[in-house]
Parts: sequence; C-alpha cells; structure tokens
Amino acid sequence: MANYRSWMLTGYQQSDTIGRHGLQWLHTRGLVNHRYFSDWHDTNLSNWGTINQSYDTSALDNNNGRYYCRSKGVIFSTVTLMYTNPNDRDFHVALYVNNNMFSLSNDHSAGGNNNGHQWNGATTSMCLSVNEGDYVTCRFLASSGFSSGTRGYIYGGNNTYNNWQVFYLPGAQNNQG
Repeated sequence: MANYRSWMLTGYQQSDTIGRHGLQWLHTRGLVNHRYFSDWHDTNLSNWGTINQSYDTSALDNNNGRYYCRSKGVIFSTVTLMYTNPNDRDFHVALYVNNNMFSLSNDHSAGGNNNGHQWNGATTSMCLSVNEGDYVTCRFLASSGFSSGTRGYIYGGNNTYNNWQVFYLPGAQNNQG
C-alpha cells in the first residue's frame, strides 16, 4: 500500500531550498537568426527571440540554451522547428536532459522546391521524471545536410515557426518511497 509520500503532487510545492511555489514552465518562440546546419549541428539552441516563463524561476539561460529544473518532478517538453534542407538528407530534432538524448525525430523531407516543399517542419516531445538541478536542452542534428553546396538552415527571425516548451505536469505522481 502506498504511503502519503507516494501520492505527492509535483509542481505545486517547489523545492524548499529555493523557496519557490507554483508550476514551473517555459514557452519560447522564434530564433533570433537563421541557424545553419554547418554551424549549429548538435549544439544547444539558444538566443530565442521571445521567452515566456514562470515569473519566479527564470530557469532558461538563453546564452547556453539550458532550461534548469528547479525541483524534482515530472516534465513534458516539446520542440518544433521549421527548416530548409536543399541537399535531401536526414534532419533530426532532439531533446536532452543533462546532455543525454531522450527524444529524437527523423525527418527526410527536403531537396528544396524540386523535391516536395522548400520549407519543412519537425517536432519531437518527451515526458519524464527530473531532479532539482537537471537541465533540458533542444538541438537539431543534420551532419550530412550540409555536405555539398547550399547549406540547409533553421528559419530565423522572431516568428511562430520555431517553438520550445517545457512544463511540469500538475498531479503527476512523484514516487518517493
């Protein structure tokens, strides 16, 4: 039989060590400029154009692209990126926790206007338990997408095409014993 601690709700009472209350959340929109495959492959996406997050956490470091978890709990994260890939190669969107990949898309819709659409979108999501101090990042992987001629890139500008969200799930069980 479960004890009272196995039914604790995550998110409402944040870590006592930092004295924060309420659900932690993040919504970003738009990257400040284009992110070329050859320059940003397997690098944390940072310098988001618009950042909305829970007012008392400021958990996103927009310089290194890390979103810091301020308490133990269960989170959901999703990222959608719009890209052009003229070389008809694989493109991946990935979510990481502490530099460990937990979610990966596999998209192969490219080749510019001659092979489908010039602009394509990719999304991946994850739901998992985190600890205080963990950090979440998002990246794209396109190592072969810039191997010849014209480089592919993530669309830049403060737009609604690129989004990244992270939030704690209210009511999710935080098994503690």
